[in-house]
Amino acid sequence: MKTHPGDTLSLALLDGEEPQRTVLRTRLRQLGHACSVFSSASELILALSGGQRFQLLLAVPSDEASLGGLPAACQVLGMPVLVVVPDGQWRHLSLQGKGFESSGTLGADVSRMADAELDWLVRALVQRKNTAAGMARPHGATVWGNYHFYEGSRHVQFNGQEMRLQPRQFVLALQLFRHVGRVVEREWLWKVLWRVPVLVEGKRALDACVSNVRKRLELNGEHGFLLRAVYGQGYQLIEVHAHGALPAGIAAEQAAAPASPTH
Repeated sequence: MKTHPGDTLSLALLDGEEPQRTVLRTRLRQLGHACSVFSSASELILALSGGQRFQLLLAVPSDEASLGGLPAACQVLGMPVLVVVPDGQWRHLSLQGKGFESSGTLGADVSRMADAELDWLVRALVQRKNTAAGMARPHGATVWGNYHFYEGSRHVQFNGQEMRLQPRQFVLALQLFRHVGRVVEREWLWKVLWRVPVLVEGKRALDACVSNVRKRLELNGEHGFLLRAVYGQGYQLIEVHAHGALPAGIAAEQAAAPASPTH
């Protein structure tokens, strides 16, 4: 029975175990929510890659390895996560520190909640995310030269233009600007964007992502920044002076070993 007169929410349920998956799905649907069920993280990531979006993920974790690149995807998409603690087994919440901590995560034993409590919790998490997004630096931006990065809405303004990038493109551009002047290793960038081991196909995907960022943000040196590939190492965003020369000391710094940023 629907317990709240508000709008229907679009939810994703990640649970590889039956019958608890069916039980929770049935409860959510009876509360009036649209609930898509996924038996593995890879299945959910595939759906997200295909353009499907959800307002909240309810995850019943089994182990860290089963999560794959899901924590990174949730962080990039800004999707909050409710870690479902099965039958009061609070040890499962240790997985919150394995990548989900930046995604607006909360853990709860929903099996011991009344339907009204579950509905309130789901709506509260979604509302908290929406409120945070609306308050995230509404009038401010992180600025490098003519480039203004708005993390709340994931868009970039430069030279009077407003550019909305795909989530991975935005994260990539932001990381390059945060490490301007340094050579950023390919492997590090891949782990930040995908959180999975680098494959041959992955290298091509990273190259394509970099190429799109360079083209869309016009990082060709004409607007103060030049994005270049460093053979055998990674990528480097260089600040270019108005007269076309590199800042003093940059050339010498780049002769050093490439940097692997840590966060």
